[in-house]
Amino acid sequence: GISGVEGMQAVMSSDIAIAQFRYLERLLLVHGHWCYRRITSMICYFFYKNIAFGVTLFLYEIYASFSGQVAYNDWFLSLYNVFFTSLPVIALGVFDQDVSARLCLEVSL
Repeated sequence: GISGVEGMQAVMSSDIAIAQFRYLERLLLVHGHWCYRRITSMICYFFYKNIAFGVTLFLYEIYASFSGQVAYNDWFLSLYNVFFTSLPVIALGVFDQDVSARLCLEVSL
């Protein structure tokens, strides 16, 4: 490994530095697993949210004969984005640990 003056110069010139590599295994295996799972479920959720919003607008425009009449007022759009964008992310961040950290480390080894 790198130690001494060269190690300190490498740490000072890098963006991030992990002081002890014994934490690297937990960072990659446990937190990487949780992060990957969280991101994939959020991508699917955001597709669902935007498709549901777009379909309702399209169906309303068919009903209104494409007259340009607005379907939703500004307050509803703001509340829609607050409730269906931020609250599911917060809930998933709190309750998303599907397996424990100990189990992630045991299975990966």
